[in-house]
Amino acid sequence: MSNRTGSDPKSSSLLPADADALKLSEVEKGLVLERARLQLESRVQGGMRAYLVSLELFDDDAAQVQEGLQELGSLVRSLGDEPMGASVQKRSRIDPGTFIGQGKAEELRRTSRELGCDYVVFDQELSPSQIRNLEKLIERPVLDRTAVILQIFRKNAKTREAKTQVEIAHLEFLAPRLSNSWIAFERQRGGGGGGSGSGGGGGTRVKGAGETQLELDRRRMRDRIASLKKELEKIQKERETQRKARSDELKVALVGYTNAGKTTVMNALTDAQLSAKDALFETLDSTVRHLKGVSKPKVLLTDTVGFIRNLPHGLVASFRSTLDETAKADLLLHVVDVSHAYYKDHMRVTDEVLKDVGAGEVPRLLVFNKLDALKGEPRMARILARAHPGCVCVSASNEADVRRLRDAILDYFLRGMVEATFEVAYDDSRLMALIHAHTRVLETTWKDDIAVFRVRMSKETQARYFETSSLPAKPGGNATTDVPWTTNGFTFDSEKEERAHDDRHPRGREGES
Repeated sequence: MSNRTGSDPKSSSLLPADADALKLSEVEKGLVLERARLQLESRVQGGMRAYLVSLELFDDDAAQVQEGLQELGSLVRSLGDEPMGASVQKRSRIDPGTFIGQGKAEELRRTSRELGCDYVVFDQELSPSQIRNLEKLIERPVLDRTAVILQIFRKNAKTREAKTQVEIAHLEFLAPRLSNSWIAFERQRGGGGGGSGSGGGGGTRVKGAGETQLELDRRRMRDRIASLKKELEKIQKERETQRKARSDELKVALVGYTNAGKTTVMNALTDAQLSAKDALFETLDSTVRHLKGVSKPKVLLTDTVGFIRNLPHGLVASFRSTLDETAKADLLLHVVDVSHAYYKDHMRVTDEVLKDVGAGEVPRLLVFNKLDALKGEPRMARILARAHPGCVCVSASNEADVRRLRDAILDYFLRGMVEATFEVAYDDSRLMALIHAHTRVLETTWKDDIAVFRVRMSKETQARYFETSSLPAKPGGNATTDVPWTTNGFTFDSEKEERAHDDRHPRGREGES
């Protein structure tokens, strides 16, 4: 590998340029490789160079393999590194020792040295023994797809909960791979025969320093994981308390493939100003904001972590508390980047992850985003509407599209609301307070000894606060509204919208206090 200094100050070689010329011993090569691996793991910024590798079996779709490599390149760039090249190895079956075969591994060693690559990354998941064998042959640190995703998560985690979740996933990922560490010292194991040094115990094996350190590291790792899981349980209890405080409000969770534009949609629908870079896994921490322009009933939007194909199981398990927001939501906004060539695959991946976290049955609204990125496809919105009835096609930067999306959200909730009439005595301050706090008052009539309120509310609110107090608005009891959506039941901050509402529905504000 060439020594990159001077002309490229932000790149630094992890391995000595003349490693071959130095004729290092196996132990020394192991130490050099371990030092390069630790530098790769502990770095705080990018600037390194990577070489991408994928395996294509005979029954694989070649186009999807190429798509996977492109996505892997995007993952590497999200780390701040630069992909220097890519290679696909075609085989009839996976090589159990090196995944791609020894000949291909030796070819990668020459190629990565010529391109000045600091590490090699595989699009598939590798076993610990395969990583160890590949690193010996390639003489570079080897990462797989899961390891790269974990590094991105470590880089982007900001809150205490996200950092704890990522550390648990990272340690559980490293646990079976600790045999890579201390590889140079594992050779220091001794064996006793019948000599005096063995104490006469024939066949007794004496532990070397490396084996002792490996056992110590594993024990420390288990203790650390247990401690982090206890800490995460405390955080989850705090989150559950926060959920209970918001139990009366309508909850919407944004879900979808990573980089589908969820955060941009979130910013457009709320007053949030979250970072919305064109990068994978830019958002890890769930953020809750109120839907802009709506005061009663309140609608809360939650931005969640994006999904990706082959999302590591450890990450799904560690982020289960965060993903529980999707299972407890009243509505999911499934945001899809319709400009992506494989957006249908992205939809399938999202569906699978939602089922894994128990949100498969939560009602959802399909939102096809980035419509403005489609060049020469003016009919795409109509095609999608026919294929997915009820979907919304938007460009998150278009104000009219955002308004249509907001209307669709309100339309969904309005169709699930009930109307009821309450006759309240003037001295029943408790019931009056509940009505004004948890319902939308449509009409109020003041009589000699009672006040009559005609209200709209969600079924959950009715069951929680008014199960024994409500009177039917019309014969047959409370009924779900089945009329087309109107702004009745919602208050908009904009005076223009209020006037337009009054013109369309003159009874909408009749008798309101």
